[in-house]
Amino acid sequence: MHAHSLAYLIATFAICFNLPPPANAFAPHLSASSSSSSSSSSSSLTRGSILEATTDSSIPTDKSTLTLLEHLNLNVPNHDYILDFYVDILGMGLDPRQAGSVAKGEGCVWMNCGATQFHLPYGDVAQVVPGSIGLWYEDLTGLKDRLSRYDDDSIVEENVKPFQSYSIGIDERTKREHVRIIDRYGNIFYCRQSLSATYDDKELIHTIRQPLLTSTEILNTEEYQSSIPHRFGMDDELQNTECRGINYIEFHVPRNTAALIAEFYDCVFDAPINVVTIPNAPNNTGTTTIAIIGFGSLNPETGQTSQSLIFRETDDPIPSYDGHHVALYVGENQADYEAAFKRVSGAGVVWVNPRFSDKVTNLTGAKKLKQFRFKDILDLKTGKKIFELEHEIRSIQHSSWPGQKVME
Repeated sequence: MHAHSLAYLIATFAICFNLPPPANAFAPHLSASSSSSSSSSSSSLTRGSILEATTDSSIPTDKSTLTLLEHLNLNVPNHDYILDFYVDILGMGLDPRQAGSVAKGEGCVWMNCGATQFHLPYGDVAQVVPGSIGLWYEDLTGLKDRLSRYDDDSIVEENVKPFQSYSIGIDERTKREHVRIIDRYGNIFYCRQSLSATYDDKELIHTIRQPLLTSTEILNTEEYQSSIPHRFGMDDELQNTECRGINYIEFHVPRNTAALIAEFYDCVFDAPINVVTIPNAPNNTGTTTIAIIGFGSLNPETGQTSQSLIFRETDDPIPSYDGHHVALYVGENQADYEAAFKRVSGAGVVWVNPRFSDKVTNLTGAKKLKQFRFKDILDLKTGKKIFELEHEIRSIQHSSWPGQKVME
C-alpha cells in the first residue's frame, strides 16, 4: 500500500480507535466442546460457537449493518457426492435456478437451506474452509438417523460414502448435543438444534426462504427426469428444508490477529463485534482469543446475533488461501449498501475477481451491479494484510436477495 493511501486510510478510520471496547457490542459465550467419538489435538480449536444465553439487560437491541450471511462458495471436484451429502445427509434442497447444472454435469450447483445457500461450482481442486461451518436445525433426529446408515462398513463401501466421518458430542457449556461431520474434502460441519425457539419466528434468517426444486418439477422437466433422482426434489407442499440455515462460519487465524480483524469489521461495516478470550479444552493449556462478527438482529434475551463470522486464533499452521468466498448483504436499503462501498473503497481493498463477471472498481459500477468484492482484511493502523477471505457484498436491491424486495 502506498504511503499516501495508508495516510488516507488511517485518517478515514481514526475515529474507530477512540470508541469503547468492542467486546461491549454483544455478549455471546463461547466454549471448546468435547466429542463423544473422536478428536485430535487441533480439532478442539474448531468447536467454539455462539452457544449460551446471557441475561445482561444492557445489551442493545438494534440490528447489525450486516443483514444476512447468505452463501458460502466452495469448489468441488464431484457433484455426485455433493447431491448425496447436502441433500441426503444434511437435509438441504436443490435450487431450481441452478438445477440445469446437475443435468449438464458441470457448472455451479446451489444447495439451499432456509435463507442461506452453498454455491458449489465444479473445480479440479476442492476448496476447504480452515475452520468449521455451523448449521442449525429444529431437531437433529433425522440427521443422526441418516448418518447411522453408514455405520456398518460391511454394508456401505467407503468409495460411495458421501462424507469422511461423523461424531456426536456435547457442548461443554450448554450441555447440548452437536453432530460433527467432515465431508469428503475436509470441510467440518457442526450441526446444532436452535437454542431459542420462541425468537426464531421473528427473525429474518428464520422467516425468508430460498426457492427449492420440487419433485413435480423433476417429473415434468425432461432433462431433469434423466439426470436428477426423484428423491432430490422437495415435496410441493413442504417447501422447507430440514437444515434451516447457516448459523456461523468460523475461520482459523494467526495469533494476535483476532482483535485487529474485529476492528476492521467494526470500522468498515459498523457491525456488532465481540472479542473474547476463553480457556482451551481441558486437555490443553492456555487460552484462545476469538473475534465474533454479528449479522442480523441482536436478540435482547440472549445477546446473540442470528448469524456470525468467527475468527479463532490458533498456533497451528493455516493453509494458504484457496479462493473460497462468502456472500453477504448489508443494510436495509441501497443507501446503506453504497455507504459500505465507500468505506471499503476508503480502506483501499475493493477487489475484482477475474473468475466472475462483476468487475466493480468504483461506486458507479457498485450501484449498477448492486454488488462488489473485497478480499484483504487489514490492520487499519498499519495497512498490513492480516487475513484473506473473499467477500461478495450485495445490496438488498440485488436480484438474488431472498427477502421481500424494497422499493428504491
